[in-house]
Amino acid sequence: MQYVRNAAEQIVVLAVLAVLRFFDLAGPAPFWVFVLLLGAGGVLQQPPVQRRLAGDAPGGRLWFRVASRIAFNTTLIYAIGWGAMLAVAHLGLLSRFVRQDGARAWRPLAVCSAVSLLLGQVAIALGLFSYLPQPEVHGVATLIALGIFSTSAVLGEAVQRREQAESALRQSEELFRTMVQDGADVITLTEADGSVRFVSPNAERILGRSAESLLGDAYWKILHPDDLEASRAFVQELVDTPGAEQTIEVRILRADGVWRWHEVVLRNLFEHQGVGALLGHHRDVHDRRTTHDQVAHAATHDALTGVLNSAAFQLSLERALADGATGGYPVGVLFLDLDGFKQVNDALGHAAGDETLRLVGRALTGCCRDRDVVGRIGGDEFAVLLNGVAGSAQAEELAASVIARVDDEQAADRPRVGCSVGIAIAAPGTSDVQALLRQADAAMYVSKRRGRNGYEVAGLGTGSAPGGAALHR
Repeated sequence: MQYVRNAAEQIVVLAVLAVLRFFDLAGPAPFWVFVLLLGAGGVLQQPPVQRRLAGDAPGGRLWFRVASRIAFNTTLIYAIGWGAMLAVAHLGLLSRFVRQDGARAWRPLAVCSAVSLLLGQVAIALGLFSYLPQPEVHGVATLIALGIFSTSAVLGEAVQRREQAESALRQSEELFRTMVQDGADVITLTEADGSVRFVSPNAERILGRSAESLLGDAYWKILHPDDLEASRAFVQELVDTPGAEQTIEVRILRADGVWRWHEVVLRNLFEHQGVGALLGHHRDVHDRRTTHDQVAHAATHDALTGVLNSAAFQLSLERALADGATGGYPVGVLFLDLDGFKQVNDALGHAAGDETLRLVGRALTGCCRDRDVVGRIGGDEFAVLLNGVAGSAQAEELAASVIARVDDEQAADRPRVGCSVGIAIAAPGTSDVQALLRQADAAMYVSKRRGRNGYEVAGLGTGSAPGGAALHR
């Protein structure tokens, strides 16, 4: 049954020939010749035979396959007696081979068609029956050969252009697929309401999560809580600005529970017909961000104690004074110098001295308020920026707390250090950082001359003496 379906074309042609023979329009050849030729054609049509003719290779032996089909068709049409008039059937073969083998099939078919027509016309000249008289039949054959050749060339060129366009499209699709699946960026499409409608498959590799699990509002659920509000504002601003492109860095939770910094570049493409969304590129920049933070921290912090270095502290003080001048709240400074630090170094060595400095740094950080800033000015000198104090009384309470905390942190069985603290309160509108530090430094020396573990307020002449007794002058 499958054979009959594959040979349906030959069966139809045989039926037509039977009708033509009834009207004496199919030449003088015996009818069994037509049956034999069409039977052979039916065999050639079978897929297994076609594979064998191709050498079991898709598209193989093209010239041989074309030549065999052209030879069969040409023999049949010249046996019917109409010769080149029926050679237009070669165009059907052209269509079939071009569809099957592409643009490269047109040249073999045009050449084989011309050669077969030439041989057919030679046979007619040698006495083969033809319904068309000579020499007209030769002129018709020439015109038909030219028509087949030009038609083959035009069709071949058109198919070649289509193949080139399809190849370019496949390459583009493959490039896009590679970028989406194997690239370093997770690509997303986000709607105006913030819901994510597309996530590239490489999210599985980069985030440890399937793309499907991140659709809708799921992507928002893996953003760090501290970054969520800024991210929503970031998206809303882009939604309201057609064509805009902006970048933000946020922390995203991997499936293994690790927070990673990602750089997210979003572009508003709602007006782009093929996109209609916010196009996002999410790249893991955790290593770069961590390195940047480490470098920035090293540039602004004291390597030994971890508190701000002198330059960064003075910059923070400058900003605090500017903000204080704007907001109208007082800014204070505690200037600390360690008492007995040289004796610790001499008795126990520099390693013990370094550990003492680290201890003081931890003590200062631990007893200060969240809005205060601790810095190491140099050597055994520290400073605390008091961001907003309710006058000198509160500053004195904080100074006493610092002195007690440093004393409590030290071991009792080794040489101990004390603190001398100078306090300076900036008047509203003050912007001179160095003047404020000099006031606190001068007050600290006043306290140091009285003894260890004391403080002095610049300009007030009050402080604490050793043992915590208040002095009033």
